[in-house]
Amino acid sequence: MIGSEFAMNYILVEEAIQKHPELIHLLRREEETVLCVNSDNGKKKKLSFRALYDNNHFFWENPGSTWEFYLQTNRVNNLISRLRERSVDHSTAVPDYIPEDNEQDASIEADDEVRTNFGGRYDQILGMSSRTRLDLLNEHADRLNGLLTREEEDTIQVVSALTDSAQDASLINKTLIDDSLDLENQEAKERSKEMVSRTEELVKSSTSLIDESIFHGELFDSIVNKSNGTVVQHMTRTYVRSVSFLLHYNKKILNSSLPNRIRIEFKKKYKPYYTRLLPNLHSDDIVLERVFYSGMQAISPQQIHRFATGFLLHDVGKAKDIDYHEGNEGYNREKIVDHVKQGYLAIVNKTVYPVEVSLITGYHHEYYGHSSGYGFYRAQLNRFLKDHSKHRMGYVMSYTLKPVLNFETLAFFPAKVLEIVDVFDALTDPNRTYKKPLSADEALQLMRREFVENELKLDPILLDLFTEYRNTQPRR
Repeated sequence: MIGSEFAMNYILVEEAIQKHPELIHLLRREEETVLCVNSDNGKKKKLSFRALYDNNHFFWENPGSTWEFYLQTNRVNNLISRLRERSVDHSTAVPDYIPEDNEQDASIEADDEVRTNFGGRYDQILGMSSRTRLDLLNEHADRLNGLLTREEEDTIQVVSALTDSAQDASLINKTLIDDSLDLENQEAKERSKEMVSRTEELVKSSTSLIDESIFHGELFDSIVNKSNGTVVQHMTRTYVRSVSFLLHYNKKILNSSLPNRIRIEFKKKYKPYYTRLLPNLHSDDIVLERVFYSGMQAISPQQIHRFATGFLLHDVGKAKDIDYHEGNEGYNREKIVDHVKQGYLAIVNKTVYPVEVSLITGYHHEYYGHSSGYGFYRAQLNRFLKDHSKHRMGYVMSYTLKPVLNFETLAFFPAKVLEIVDVFDALTDPNRTYKKPLSADEALQLMRREFVENELKLDPILLDLFTEYRNTQPRR
């Protein structure tokens, strides 16, 4: 048992954060000293909060550990005072530090409930002011930019920076969506401007870092372990994988004869699939240029950044029925479909994100119109066809918006990229509830068999390129 003087001067990290989740970014940024006390032998050591936090976001919550973690009470109260002064909502007072026992118990109970969904980190971010969330995005962007300027790459730091920034950015945008639902659309859009701008800047930095990084099993294993919320793990992994694959695709276009190779292989290897997708065209017209509107081409930096932002936010609509997506309920198609609807409508109506971002969110489960798919494109197409019954599609997918919005193509290129990565991650997810997770090779074989050969849902060319991408990555 600790002495009374010690109890007056120190407070458990867990208690401080339960009462004031918004403390985390200040404790980390200022590298506050944490006193670590071994409850078995009384041994003490001092470490920075940032070092402990970067290693484990919930280091203070390990029930099997003999270590307890303390902060100086005067330092905590000083930080709380600063938070109170910086709060953008002056009508909401920051309460005194020391919680009542019943308040503390309620906090623990609520935190456990949230942790079954997006993990405890969402609860922490939810307790922050809007200004604090913006500051947190800036901190992540600064950290990413700092790594970009280093001559030698530190893989561990790259992994930590990418996963931390992607996780927090997705959760911060989730709070943006949640906070905007009761607002008029125009007011919500106006409030979203700064958050959107900060997120887009962070994505640019993240994309540049991904472009320079070597991705292998250990990196993605690390991503899995960075959060204890299964949906945010999925969102983070899918974001990094999708951007990495997109950049790989671009390099192959720019630095190799990929389009020519596929054109040579097209008639024998791919034409039968696309004939099924474009049955109104004569067989002689089914060529590579019909698959990619304006031809197979590289993607501009601006497009990459917009596509990457869509990848980051693709599952933001899972907020409403998150208990299904992470819980033990049985299969419920209505709830599955709803997450796409909610995400699409929220981004379109409540934010100023570019149209590409909303389309990726709303179109990434279309599966080329297959009955198992869902999304906004087919609904919009059906409405269009009521007034244009003789309209026929002439192309499979487009890199740009206009052909998609004019119903000249069956799909939007980045949404088809995300479909592949999304399915792959779902099949290999170690948190998979209903079936045993598959190995990467098993997942790719199943995707080829069930999503291309038996039923044409994923794009055959992009799936082959994704398989090549996976096979070229170093393995442990």
